[in-house]
Amino acid sequence: MDSVLRDIPITCLTPHPENSNRMSAEMLRKLRRHIERTGKYEPLTVRPHPSADGKYEILNGHNRLRVLRALGHKSARCVIWDVDDDQARLYLATLNCLAGTDIPERRVALLESLLGAFDVAELSALLPDDRRQLEELERLSHLGPEDLVAASALGKHEPRVSVILDFVLEEAEAKEVNLALDMIRASEEEDISGSQALVRLARFYLARCTPA
Repeated sequence: MDSVLRDIPITCLTPHPENSNRMSAEMLRKLRRHIERTGKYEPLTVRPHPSADGKYEILNGHNRLRVLRALGHKSARCVIWDVDDDQARLYLATLNCLAGTDIPERRVALLESLLGAFDVAELSALLPDDRRQLEELERLSHLGPEDLVAASALGKHEPRVSVILDFVLEEAEAKEVNLALDMIRASEEEDISGSQALVRLARFYLARCTPA
């Protein structure tokens, strides 16, 4: 894939409508301070806009564009890639995971779009998402309202969905949590995963704190 480096007027840059990545206000402030102090930033990755002549659609660098616009920059240094819609979505799902945080609902919508063009094996080899989660998402995407109603009538539970917990621990806190999980795993007769140990820890706490 050929690429071209060019300074493009900010007025000609538009965000991709399926971008799921957002950066916290604190991280945006840090990014702004860095650009103000050094004047340097990683070039944005864009493609020629699929429907607007003379415009470019951002694949990677939405947050940098926000900062550059706020600082009054008239143009942005960009790498131009000539890619189709499916490849653009694929880059959105990979490049934008390197900074900022995905909004879960929009991330799921983006992955559903990709599953319409790529199979699970391809995506699991390219994306940071777990293959089992992609398989579950693909299965759920094929369920219609009638399927959910039928499952309810039969007394079935809703399909189980894997969830990624998103939190950050200080180093000392992480050591305590890992020690507790290791102790739980060592106490079990069967070999359990760290996530299963975490569930057991949560159930133990709930059992102690729930009134009889």
